[in-house]
Amino acid sequence: MTMEKYQKVIAFFKELGFAFDISRFDDRLIAQKLVCLLELKGIDLGYSCSLYVRGPYSPDLTDDLYAFPAEFAALETRSRLTPQEKETAGELGRIFGLKPVSLEVGATYGYYTLQQGSDPLEAVRQVKRLKPFYSEAQVALGVSKAKEFLFTPTTQDLEVLKEETGIWQRASLKKPEA
Repeated sequence: MTMEKYQKVIAFFKELGFAFDISRFDDRLIAQKLVCLLELKGIDLGYSCSLYVRGPYSPDLTDDLYAFPAEFAALETRSRLTPQEKETAGELGRIFGLKPVSLEVGATYGYYTLQQGSDPLEAVRQVKRLKPFYSEAQVALGVSKAKEFLFTPTTQDLEVLKEETGIWQRASLKKPEA
């Protein structure tokens, strides 16, 4: 099973253009957050994540990263992504890039909301409490990216938004009085 798991992760890293280097802390952090975000998105890679100081973390993934560093570094895998998985990887890459802070904050926010069932405001408070070393702007950006990647707005959400912004849209169409 481990062989399959790590091979699929390498396929995602390859799709994201993430050349992993086990000796770099940021690469290990990025690897953890990418996998945890994919798991939160519903892609079962077989790596369960728990919450640690630096956000969601999978000890099993760490074991595989250290067990197969050459394969991860060379992005060598027999595994192939499905078209849906490629689309998800593309979306993850477009939204987050390979930026450690955004990935860390975003994965942590996603963990609080999806794994622990926290409402969005409480999840933000928990992220800030766990990560006081990040600025308000860094937290806001990471949370925004997590929402974009992990949550699809419902028809009701879109209607509420349309109603809330409608007054501003109508006001912008009015001609100014001279």
